[in-house]
Amino acid sequence: MRKRNPAQAVAAQDRYFLPALILASADFAVFFGMFLLAFLIRYYSPFASLVPADHSIPAIHPYVTLALCIALMGFVVFERIGLYARRVGLDRKVWTVTLILATLVNYIFIMAILFNYRGYSFSRLTVAMAIPLTAIGVVVVHGLLKQAQFYLIQRGVVFQKTAIIGPLNLCADAEQRLRDHYGSQFQVLGYITTQDAPSRLNETFSESDGVTLLGARGQLSSILRENPIDCVMVAMDSGDHREILNVMNECRRLGVTYRLSPELYDMLAQRVPIDEFEELPTLLFGESPLAGAGEFAKRSVDIMISMAALLVASPIMAFIALLIRFDTKGSVFYVQERVGNDGRRFYIYKFRSMVDEAEKESGPIWATANDPRTTVVGRFLRKYNLDELPQFYNVLRGDMSVVGPRPERPYFVNKFKNEIPQYMRRHLVKSGITGWAQVNGWRGDTSVLERTNHDLYYVKNWSLLLDLQIMLKTLVSFKNAY
Repeated sequence: MRKRNPAQAVAAQDRYFLPALILASADFAVFFGMFLLAFLIRYYSPFASLVPADHSIPAIHPYVTLALCIALMGFVVFERIGLYARRVGLDRKVWTVTLILATLVNYIFIMAILFNYRGYSFSRLTVAMAIPLTAIGVVVVHGLLKQAQFYLIQRGVVFQKTAIIGPLNLCADAEQRLRDHYGSQFQVLGYITTQDAPSRLNETFSESDGVTLLGARGQLSSILRENPIDCVMVAMDSGDHREILNVMNECRRLGVTYRLSPELYDMLAQRVPIDEFEELPTLLFGESPLAGAGEFAKRSVDIMISMAALLVASPIMAFIALLIRFDTKGSVFYVQERVGNDGRRFYIYKFRSMVDEAEKESGPIWATANDPRTTVVGRFLRKYNLDELPQFYNVLRGDMSVVGPRPERPYFVNKFKNEIPQYMRRHLVKSGITGWAQVNGWRGDTSVLERTNHDLYYVKNWSLLLDLQIMLKTLVSFKNAY
């Protein structure tokens, strides 16, 4: 077995626990420190004279207790939305707005629970100042950790140095996926080709392409001994079972970890869980990403939002019903069978936006831009998504969720499940009033493949924070709403 230098020994250790611990500790310190900073600014800075308190300066001990609770709740919220997910590096790979929204969610939860701690009334101004201070702190620390990661990568510690083995086109595809999903945490040192001798490949491949050709498959052992490679990415065709096993055995013999591609990339994107039965580890497929606490949390949010929406929007819905009644003959509501979670069928409710019996002659078809079947009132309702308001009743009943893939009619489901790969994975979660595809403009008479890909992205990457982002984006997303 080859010897490793100290830097490689550090890199060979667990790369998942340490980054998660660093991230969690940094977040805890920010939540705790920023709340106490807000307290000090409120009562012990020149700002205090600008906004005099109604009472004497309170004791700091209850605020320390609350700061601890906020920090702990912050850890729980960030963990539930996936900010400490199994990772190699310190870069969370999330938008800045995601961190800000997560911070707001944390304060909403904690203040709803503890705002009157044992009858003690906390300063609302302190809390109001703590929220932006914490949001800024989280974003700044996020940037500092990214820079720390870059610094460590430049020195070759902590992160994996990787070689990719397989045909050159699959190696290039695997590297691109690494960059898309994980950025620079994996340093690709080069490719090990299974196609031909390196001398013949030099005609079409050069180091100017940005990656070194380390050699051919037959040189694998010597390549691993002579280069500081921590992990081998196997990017071979799934039909090369025997060769894949040989590569895996050779890596194992030399003490080098290995990963499989491209199949396991898809598993990883789906967050495939590993179960163990009597010391027999297995990969679990086909389970909803919401199984467990996620399903309970999403359903709780759905109930609260649907009840609030139906209550607040009831006058608007009554007015819309009158407009539809005076505009054209027919029912106010449009009721249609759709396919939802796990393939179950249910009836969806919408405000009628087309002439009565619009599909009597044509059969099932999608609405198009300037569709002649759309009524005057219906055109306005569809443009601003107001025809979907009755679906909050479907959400309250449990047929749907506020956010999820849009439910389709049985006719289209039966058609697309045989034409589009993984189409039925859309049904691992409840259908939604709005979804990732819709807020990105893939609705109506647009590409079904692109719409499905966006739905699958949502299924693979679901989190409460993603739901919140989609809800907010829905308010200003009207592309292809006809």
